[in-house]
Amino acid sequence: MVTSVTDDAKPLNTYVVMGGTFDPVHAGHIKSARQLAEVMDYSCIHMMPCGDAYHKQGVTNAEHRLAMLSLALEQEARLAVDARETLRDGATFTVETLKQLRQELGSNAHICWVIGTDTARSIRTWHHWQKVFELANVIVIDRGADVLDISETQDWPATAIKDKTIFKQQAKGCFIQLALEPVEVSSTEIRDALYKQESVGDHVPQPVMNYIEQHGLYRGKN
Repeated sequence: MVTSVTDDAKPLNTYVVMGGTFDPVHAGHIKSARQLAEVMDYSCIHMMPCGDAYHKQGVTNAEHRLAMLSLALEQEARLAVDARETLRDGATFTVETLKQLRQELGSNAHICWVIGTDTARSIRTWHHWQKVFELANVIVIDRGADVLDISETQDWPATAIKDKTIFKQQAKGCFIQLALEPVEVSSTEIRDALYKQESVGDHVPQPVMNYIEQHGLYRGKN
C-alpha cells in the first residue's frame, strides 16, 4: 500500500544502500552515489561491498575491497561505508541483508536498495527476489539510453512511483526509476589497465591507487 503525503508528514528514518563488489571502487561509483544523494535529497548513501560474491568469479579479497572503499570515502560528507556483508561468512544474499536492516531500523523505516538497469533485468535470479520488495524499496538507475521499460517490471510485487516526495514516504514495496549521468569507466576496464601496467588517469582516487600499489593488487601479486 502506498502511503499518501500530507503537509505535516514526518520524514521517515532512512537507509539507502548502494551495493557492489567495488573491485576496485572508482570515480564513477562515487559520482553516482553523490548524484543519487543530490537528486533524492538523501543525507547519506551507504555503499556496501559484498562479501563472498557468489555470482562473480575471481573477486578480490573482501578485506582489500573494504579498505579501498573506506579510503575513497574519507572526504565524502554524504557517503558512508557499510561493511556488514564483508563480515558475514559464506554467500551474501541481498534479502538477508535487508532482513537485518529491517530488524535494526524498524517497520516504518524508508529502506532502499539501489540497482542499475542491468541488475534490474536479472533480479529474478536473486535468492528469494520477491521478498526484497517485502523488506525494502528499490531505486533503479537508468544510464543514458539504457532505460528499463515498464513492461520489464510487470511481475515485480511492487508499486512504481514517479514522485520523489511520495517515494521517500514509503517504507517498502515500491520502486522508482532515476536517470543519472552515465559512468564512463568500469571496474573491469580498470583492472585490465592495471594488469597491463597502463595509466588509469583520475578514474581511481589517489588514496586507493596508493593502496593498490602498496599491496600489488590487480598485477598478479595478490
